[in-house]
Amino acid sequence: MERQLLVNARFIDRPVTGVERVAREALAAMARDHLDAQGGWTSPGGDYWRVSLVAPRVADTPSPWPNLPLLRHGRLRGHAWEQFELPRLVGRHWLLSPCNTGPLLKRRHLLFLHDAQPFAFPGNFTWSFRTWYRLLFHIAGRRAAGLLCNSVFTRDELVRRVGLDAHKITTCLLGGDHALRGTEVATLPPLPDTFLLAVSSPSPNKNFSAVVAALEILGDAAPACVIVGAPNERIFAQAQLDSKRIVRLGYVSDAQLFALYSRALALVYPSFYEGFGLPPLEAMTRGCPVVLARSSALPEIGGDAAEYCDPADPASVAEAIARVCTSPHHRNVLRERGHARASELTWSHTARSMLDALARTAGGSPHTDP
Repeated sequence: MERQLLVNARFIDRPVTGVERVAREALAAMARDHLDAQGGWTSPGGDYWRVSLVAPRVADTPSPWPNLPLLRHGRLRGHAWEQFELPRLVGRHWLLSPCNTGPLLKRRHLLFLHDAQPFAFPGNFTWSFRTWYRLLFHIAGRRAAGLLCNSVFTRDELVRRVGLDAHKITTCLLGGDHALRGTEVATLPPLPDTFLLAVSSPSPNKNFSAVVAALEILGDAAPACVIVGAPNERIFAQAQLDSKRIVRLGYVSDAQLFALYSRALALVYPSFYEGFGLPPLEAMTRGCPVVLARSSALPEIGGDAAEYCDPADPASVAEAIARVCTSPHHRNVLRERGHARASELTWSHTARSMLDALARTAGGSPHTDP
């Protein structure tokens, strides 16, 4: 039997950040590895699914994938398009929404929820943002026939904080193999011969202040540190750091970031809360050792391939940095383990998990989370 899956591609016209990257990479792998030339997939049960994209008619960006046609439809944009025009277009067909949001009342719906931050850290968001997302998770999360998430940690958070049904949630671990692309065209400014890499963010749960405090604790023994991402001037203003050994690059391109992973002694990532954590996986893919917080989904992603620390204790972060940066043997062990772990987490596996969840949900089979 031939069936239709429409993908909510509202993300296609947005800048590529976290959830947009997940959608693009998972769909690229789906189109490349699992769909035929007409955008079709035959499920284990024998159904032939024809997959296509649908987006608002506010831009003319074409589909990035030749075998995934893109239909432009409607007069609205943003959430209004998603709630009022998208359901009418989809009708009784199945819908996949890969970026946290989708029609509130759609039943034949696979909705990908990436974390429960509006519930766990409400103070990080505006009142309007957290109210809308809480409403959406509560209503669409219960109404949709199936839910996808990016880690077992996120699944458990959705069950505990939102009260969603664990039996209809499928874990689709994300991939890091996109980090193997594009570094041949990356240009970097002059950098120290050896350096620690850190990602700055104004978000409190990213815990960048622990990186600064750890470097202060290490003092003269601290490695040079290259910092990328949004600057947090308040944290830097309070720090007593040797400016000659701190390189602040600000925002960098993907290719530059991937090249930095390849050159760094290690990536330090002491975040308090991650639904998944793409930067550590990208680093492992590029052969960069990682220092991770023992929190949220990070141990699930890092496995035995990371050096762990207590994110609430800057001294623990400092000790983990020192263990990695002072031992070439330890770094080589982490590189080998990181490559092995990264080989298990690819976008092709993500895409196949999504398609298998579709087949189970549309067939009425109970979910067995991998």
